[in-house]
Amino acid sequence: MRVVVVGAGPIGLATAMLLARVDATVTVLDKDPQPPPDDPWEAWADWERSGVAQFRQPHLALPRVRHLLDAELPDVRDRLEAIGGRRLSPLELLPRSVADRSPRPGDDRFELLTARRPVLEAAFAHVAATTSGVEIRRGVAVAEPIEGRSVLDGVPHVGGVRTKDGEDHPADLVVDAMGRRSPLTAWVTGLGGRPPLEEASDAGFAYYSRHYRSADGRSPEIRGPFGVDLATVRILTLPGDNGAWTVALIPMAGDAPFKALRHTKVWEKVVRAFPHAAHWLDGKPLSDVIPMAGVLDRNRRTIVDGRPVVTGLIAIGDAWACTNPQAGRGLSLGLMHATALRDAVRAHGDDPAALALRLDELTESELTPWYRDQVNRDRQRAADHQAVIDGRPQPPPTPERAAANALFAAVGQDADVARGWFEVFANINLPSEVLSRPEIAEKVARFAGSTPQPMAGPTRAQLLTLLAG
Repeated sequence: MRVVVVGAGPIGLATAMLLARVDATVTVLDKDPQPPPDDPWEAWADWERSGVAQFRQPHLALPRVRHLLDAELPDVRDRLEAIGGRRLSPLELLPRSVADRSPRPGDDRFELLTARRPVLEAAFAHVAATTSGVEIRRGVAVAEPIEGRSVLDGVPHVGGVRTKDGEDHPADLVVDAMGRRSPLTAWVTGLGGRPPLEEASDAGFAYYSRHYRSADGRSPEIRGPFGVDLATVRILTLPGDNGAWTVALIPMAGDAPFKALRHTKVWEKVVRAFPHAAHWLDGKPLSDVIPMAGVLDRNRRTIVDGRPVVTGLIAIGDAWACTNPQAGRGLSLGLMHATALRDAVRAHGDDPAALALRLDELTESELTPWYRDQVNRDRQRAADHQAVIDGRPQPPPTPERAAANALFAAVGQDADVARGWFEVFANINLPSEVLSRPEIAEKVARFAGSTPQPMAGPTRAQLLTLLAG
């Protein structure tokens, strides 16, 4: 089977390696010309990936990623550790109010292996470059798909891609791994196909991030959750590789006073107002403040009314669906999607229509519920923040949010419930799956109507004073 993967990010490269290991011959095309440096600090400082908007934004590889690397790509796991990837367990984040801190069987499932995005991508790239059956061609921009012979009446079939230099790459399967900027819909309609089902909305958040490293290789002490919502802003404190870490402030994009976070001195004053995060500034800065906005929640489905809108072309990872990155689910869902594609190819590699239908079935059952959960969270969080900004009462929680509030409140009191929540954080099980367990549901029910206790930190009025300088 000849496969062309368009996009050499972690998900495109993982897809290439997984398909090569089931006897496909895979060519990966990426428009950015520079290969990854061998040294992780050079990868961070010098590797340019203009096609990836979030390349130097906050990044955390959650435990589900490590599970998938252990099972499917252990050589990538080993390479990541060799270049400084960090292992830690979210159990370090157990609230101090939880009295029972004894270890339990299965606690190792929460261990994660993480790194900053350029370093993690370099690990994937180095392994992919030595994988038999995979060829990576950088500096090659794809212009359009090549139309092949249709295998379903009225449905276009993609038989390869044409580069902007006019070079044709015939293929039995084209994998769109172009991420958030994927032109999938334009490609399909340009071939005369029905547009994919698509829903998209701006998540409404802006990111102001800065990166640090320590002098002795140690990361800051973790004194609270990786992400904390307080006073209309979320603050992220994320450990990375090689004694590096990231701090990010995430307000609503339309909250005008917070645009002052572009200025380093203002950004630092605001971070220092959060007691659990102030010491994360005690390192050597690796960057100025890096802003990012226009973050979409978007989902595309190429099966409409039970039929593919195209065959021979599959969208994977963020090209299929992308969410607000503050939950850190993109890499987990992308690797899950890559393994689902590998499984669908094993079963239906010689039947493009059956392949498209099978992947859609796997996607809808295993991945889309995670997407829906994140969209619901984003909308509720945005509504909560906007109400405070406008001086209005907070909107009543949705049933899903009320259940999550009770779960969060119980996390601070019970070690078993806390582990249930860590399963959600780790992308192991959805909230509904955790709450369906009688032993968890009974404990959480005692907190019905409760809201989690906020961490210590500034009020919105205090933040506005800091932002005003």
